[in-house]
Parts: sequence; C-alpha cells; structure tokens
Amino acid sequence: MKKVEIISMQQVDNYGSVLQAYSLKKMIESLGFEVFFADIEKGKNEKLNLQCAERDVARNAARKNQKQHSCKKLVARIRGKVVQTRMKKIFSEFRNSTELNTSDADTQYDDCVIGSDEVFNCLQKVEWGFSQQLFGNVQNADNVITYAASCGFTRVEMLSEELKKAISEALGKLSAISVRDTNTAHFIQNLSSKEFVYNLDPVAVGDFTAEIAQAKLEYKLPARYCIIYAYSNRISSPEEIRAIRDYCDKRNLKMIAPFGEQEWIPLNKPLKPFELLRAFQEAECIITDTFHGALFGAKFGKRLAIIIRESNRNKLGDLTRRLQIKDHVVTEISELGAVLDKNLDKVKIDEILSSERKKSLEYLKENL
Repeated sequence: MKKVEIISMQQVDNYGSVLQAYSLKKMIESLGFEVFFADIEKGKNEKLNLQCAERDVARNAARKNQKQHSCKKLVARIRGKVVQTRMKKIFSEFRNSTELNTSDADTQYDDCVIGSDEVFNCLQKVEWGFSQQLFGNVQNADNVITYAASCGFTRVEMLSEELKKAISEALGKLSAISVRDTNTAHFIQNLSSKEFVYNLDPVAVGDFTAEIAQAKLEYKLPARYCIIYAYSNRISSPEEIRAIRDYCDKRNLKMIAPFGEQEWIPLNKPLKPFELLRAFQEAECIITDTFHGALFGAKFGKRLAIIIRESNRNKLGDLTRRLQIKDHVVTEISELGAVLDKNLDKVKIDEILSSERKKSLEYLKENL
C-alpha cells in the first residue's frame, strides 16, 4: 500500500483546521492509500522569516482592534481563559483520536499532499516562519502535489522580490497544483508557469454524515438558538452587537458562541469538532465572519448571515460565489435581519458540493 504524507494545519487549535485535515485524510484513504501527517518545517532563512512576521497584516489589524476594546471585565477574562484551556484539550484529544498526530519526519513517502487551508499564507507571524516546504520543497516524498491550497490574505503584490524567488523555486518541485480561490490562482499565475485546478476545501466536499449521527452533545444547548461564530471578540462594534441582539431577542433565540469567546455572549460552550457540526445542523441560524464558519453554515445550516471583513475578503468573497450564497452576505449591518430571514437553497448547495466532491476525488486519484 502506497504511503501518503499530508502537510497541513492540523496542529492549529481551530475547528476548520482540524476538520479540513480530517476530511482530506478520509478522502485519500478512500482511494486506498495509507495516510500520515507531517509537522511544518521551520524556515531556515531568518531574513525571510522576519519579512513575513513584519508584514503580518491580519495580526496588525487585530492588535489595533484589541487596543480599541481592551477594557474587559475581570470575569470575562477569567471565563475566556477557562474556555481556551478547555478548547486546547478538545483539539488535542481530537488529533489523537482521529490520528491527526504527526509521523516520523525521517520516513520516506510515495506522495505528499500540501493542503488544504492557508498553507500559502506566508505573510504572517507563525512559529515556522517562512517555510519553503509549504510551497513544494519536500525532501521525504517522491511526488508532491497541493490540494485546495490558499494564500488567505497574502497577495502576490505584497511579496518582496526575495520571497517571490524562494516561493517560485519551491513551486517548481510540484507535479500538480490545486488551489482554493481566485486570489491563490493569481498568486500561482505570477510565480509559476504550471497549470492548476480549482478545488473546494475538504470540509465542503467531505462526508460527515456518520460522524454527526454519532456525536452526542456534552452540553445541553437551548431549544432554539443562533450560533455566533467568530474569532475571539472580533464581533465587537456596538452596531454589530446591537443588530445581533435585536434579531435574537425578537425571535426568542438564545445566542451561543462555540468557537471564539465574545464577551457580550454568556453562553460560550466549547464543543468537540463533530458536536460542533451537529450544533450547526440544529441551529435556527448562523452569524459568522470566518471562512469555515460560512462553510459550516452553508453545508449544515438553515439560515446564514456572513459578515465579510477586509482581512478575509479574498477567501470569503470567493467561497460565497462558488457556493452561490452571495445573497447571504451582509453588506450593511442594518440588513442583518433581512439576510437571516432567507432560507439557504440546500438543493442547489448540495448539487454543487456533490459535483465538487467527484472533481476532488478525480484530481487526487490522477495525481497520487
């Protein structure tokens, strides 16, 4: 049996990161391969590592927002720490129980798949710095491809000439390239002469039916609730908070924040990954400003409102076009109620996802 290595974001404590890794692993295994995960190698070029950290647009924006909303109550801070500790444990247990833990770096593999998620998002301050491995420079595999790789907020125009050269060299080692969005396609077109294909994120094309059916919620959720899914305290403007509260109050919906803590929402119950998907299925509606939150909502939810921010406009704008859910984007917060009162067209969404799943499996089968 051929051995396949995945280089991805499975070590990141984030529902989207671990679920996309799990789904990609499951898809590759369905083709008859033995699958392992690899840790991301740390970049050896300190100059490039520093460049990426200094140009971390998303982090700088978050810091600015934190300064504006830094006066938190002590109780909220303590609650946030408790929730964070609980979530770390949940993600650690999930990685071990679903075998997302990493294998020996010295093992030689037949194939390596880089992706999915933001493996090409190099302009951020992360522990591995700038790693050529994420762009194709993989030493312990005979054949290296990507699957639904994304640049996130990084655009090719933001790169220094040194970074462009290093990335271009690494991309030259890939035998097949699959991207997740148009921004990443533009990135590849400028740094490589190779052909590429589009594929949806593994969460979109994955089948979680059995996992959701077996998931039993550890916490009893309200009878009727709205999921607010965002990074910690990112929904913090008075206008957004007021609009969400008004909508939920008028419809007698409890607000729950199962991912990032929002200090104005008392119900912050961390769920296990498959429990989270079940919670999305049973929610009355979902409000999110994240890529995977929008994806969970479209795939498993009933009603959905997507708030697009400058830091994720590239990937969220692309996703809403591909899933044909642009009507569920909130352009003005005053429109929140009107957007949430629209039911998702599940028939259309399911048709798109079914077609994309076949396309994804064909791509993997042809290139592994």
